[in-house]
Amino acid sequence: MILSDREIRLEIDAGHIVFDPPIEPTQIGDASVDIRLGPKLRVPQYDENIVIRPRARNRPELYGQELTIDAGGYNLTSQKFVLGSSLEKIKLPNYLVGRLEGKSGLARFGLIIHATSAHIDPGFQTVVILELCNLGPNTIVLEHGMPIGHVVFEKVSLPPSKAYGGQFAEQLGP
Repeated sequence: MILSDREIRLEIDAGHIVFDPPIEPTQIGDASVDIRLGPKLRVPQYDENIVIRPRARNRPELYGQELTIDAGGYNLTSQKFVLGSSLEKIKLPNYLVGRLEGKSGLARFGLIIHATSAHIDPGFQTVVILELCNLGPNTIVLEHGMPIGHVVFEKVSLPPSKAYGGQFAEQLGP
């Protein structure tokens, strides 16, 4: 069951869903919460000598160079990919999952905000990592704090036996 705006507000007011920094009331939609782009991006560098083996634990430096978005924003050119993160840390109780969705206004320009990691596990409590890709023909300016996506919350039928604890459980940026 997807939570409506009223249920989302109740969960936030009860301290069950926590956003840090706190969200503005305008970020709550009919059945989702808008999230904003955090201050850092991770930009992969092409190197024909690097071979990624997905089954092996990859070194963090293979994800690319981290940079801070300056006041003018970051120009994501056509067909380029970067990692970003939500400005907000999100803490979920053990009985809710989140699903990251893109904003249609950005998708119309070709901006995709996740390739595969749209699922936010019960017990999650950090920033949401964004896999930003510009599939459009024009450059898209990414600005720190801009609305970048939204999260839909759903109740699980029975809480899991353990909360999220994957390899990126404590990641605070891209």
